[in-house]
Amino acid sequence: MSALSDQILTCAALLEAVVLLPVLLEFISERRKRRNAVNLSLEIIDVATINPQLAGLSETLAEMADLIDRARHPAAYDELQLGNEILIAGPPLSGKKTLARRIAKDADFDRIIIVHNPRNADALARAKHLMLRSQQRKTMLLLPRLDLIDEREDEELLVELDAVIEAVSELSNTLVVGTSNHLVSGSEIDNLFGITITLPGAPVVPVPQTPLLADVHRMLASVAEFYIDRALKAGYGLADTSREGFIARLLMAVTNPAQIEDIVVLCQTAAIHRQRIRKAAERQITAEILELAIRRVVVMDEMRRA
Repeated sequence: MSALSDQILTCAALLEAVVLLPVLLEFISERRKRRNAVNLSLEIIDVATINPQLAGLSETLAEMADLIDRARHPAAYDELQLGNEILIAGPPLSGKKTLARRIAKDADFDRIIIVHNPRNADALARAKHLMLRSQQRKTMLLLPRLDLIDEREDEELLVELDAVIEAVSELSNTLVVGTSNHLVSGSEIDNLFGITITLPGAPVVPVPQTPLLADVHRMLASVAEFYIDRALKAGYGLADTSREGFIARLLMAVTNPAQIEDIVVLCQTAAIHRQRIRKAAERQITAEILELAIRRVVVMDEMRRA
């Protein structure tokens, strides 16, 4: 009787295995497909092996000298708190990825990790893992074609992308660079990046300008006073503009406190850079520096810029 029971159990186990085999094979196949998709999406480039050539973007690159110097010598800007993330917006085939590679080269980075398909959550997770493991090496995380993400349908993906950018950009030896063929000012993608570089001809959809409520304006004025006063106490000076003029210009451009903080910190970044290259004896924030910082934070179309 015991032998018969053993045989029945064995047959049952075999039958269960036969039934579950297709499920197991499907799981293995799906896992292999996901692994292959990750491998196709990820590319790791040794910066020492590349020599990116820019055509027509030399002025843009020169304008980014302070950002590149900060990425190359983060310790010199250690007093500033600004995320290491840059979004490059421009029309197709305008040199966005080439510009990103040139930034990595000029900033003396060791390697670039590229996620060619930003909609692949597995590839994003793998890239995050690789970035966190390589903290001793200067590494750029490059995320091309972020405009492929549909903000109305990919909310979960946006949350994951935000988590990746936030975790990576806090590391001192890293830089996160995204690219987009078009940009909607104030969109989720725009808000993921503290700095935006718009190339000539970049299709930009600006935020409709509506007058701020009086209490909102007072709140923003208070925030502006806080950050500029903090900068002045830290030893920065204002050249060809007054404290009141600086605040008034800020309030003409911004719509939220985060923009104010980013603009002031970018002004400080430029002031440190000018002192480092001996263009100024002291850390002076000029009206020109302020305008550049505003353009980097508050995305505007060409008509509004003009």
